[in-house]
Amino acid sequence: MSRFTTYAIKEITSSFLFLSILLTGIIWLGQGLRHIDLLTTNNVSIETYISYVVLLLPKIILLTFPICIFLAILFNLNRLRNDSELIILGTSGKPEKNILIKPIILFSSLMFLIVLFFSLVLTPGSLKELRYKIIEIRSSGIHISLLKEKKFISPTNNFTIFLQEKVDKEIFGLIIHDQSNISKPQTYIAEKGKFISSDNTSFLKLFNGSIQIYDSSVNRVSEIAFDTYNLDLTPYNKKEGTHIYPDELSTNDLRNNLENLSPKNFTVYEKEQFAELHSRFINPLYIIFYALLPLIMINFSKRPDDSWRYPIIAVSTVAFSIQIIQITLSNLLIANSQLITFNYTFPLILIFVTITYLYKDYLYSLRNQNV
Repeated sequence: MSRFTTYAIKEITSSFLFLSILLTGIIWLGQGLRHIDLLTTNNVSIETYISYVVLLLPKIILLTFPICIFLAILFNLNRLRNDSELIILGTSGKPEKNILIKPIILFSSLMFLIVLFFSLVLTPGSLKELRYKIIEIRSSGIHISLLKEKKFISPTNNFTIFLQEKVDKEIFGLIIHDQSNISKPQTYIAEKGKFISSDNTSFLKLFNGSIQIYDSSVNRVSEIAFDTYNLDLTPYNKKEGTHIYPDELSTNDLRNNLENLSPKNFTVYEKEQFAELHSRFINPLYIIFYALLPLIMINFSKRPDDSWRYPIIAVSTVAFSIQIIQITLSNLLIANSQLITFNYTFPLILIFVTITYLYKDYLYSLRNQNV
């Protein structure tokens, strides 16, 4: 490996890492803040919240890496030109793109393997764990951590609780309104309460209070006094669905689910699994195209003093358009499994067209020599 190849890979890698940390960090922070309400209104600790947010990272990285690869190479090519390093490379007798393509191919090949690993293994695993964590959080039920002093809190739609003070697991000055039975809503008033959990059940032990029951059929309120009363909280636990989406299934699970099935007989869920399975292999192929695309700018530059403003705008527009087409093709694959061959060949065609355009002058000279 030449000294310049090592230098170029080092520069591209440093720019890529900086852009990845910046872009991924911004999106990650936004996603973390977006889920704060979900987490703070449920029985979760700071450790649970951190683990939840960490599980969001692989999916975000899978989205940001292709963009950062393109931008890192685009930035470094522009820097090499502004620092006149491209001119120095041109004096070696070889075209600049011939010297630059080797480090770009090496870098993009490594990134292809990394993105493929994220796509096939890491991201599905993290999304599956995230699903289980959401189920765990939302099904955790009513807990003292949800309650605030001197505020009406409704952990569920049919249960409202007010308290004057809380100390550890004990609460004081309680008013609880239960509307689970619309025809007979109940109101609990107690001097003191204590949360108690046992196995899969949880209840609130109330001390020195009363239960007021309103019977709407006779328009009458009855009251029952008690010294102690165990209010079962299990009926108020949220029931979270356990449906697993295709992107949360492992690659092996997707392959096993679709084995020996004909695309013509796919159900809607199986069509989604089919599209998800193949998208995990297809999307990393675009990495090499996004890495090679900035090299096209060299063909626009006929003289050292030519501006690269329009070439940068042009390749950026192309990259953005291909990103939209990539997403569109992935979505169309759900409805039409016959597009599978085109989905695989499209990124390969893009790579072939890009390389052909880069070396069009060389191919043209070869053609003339043969003639």
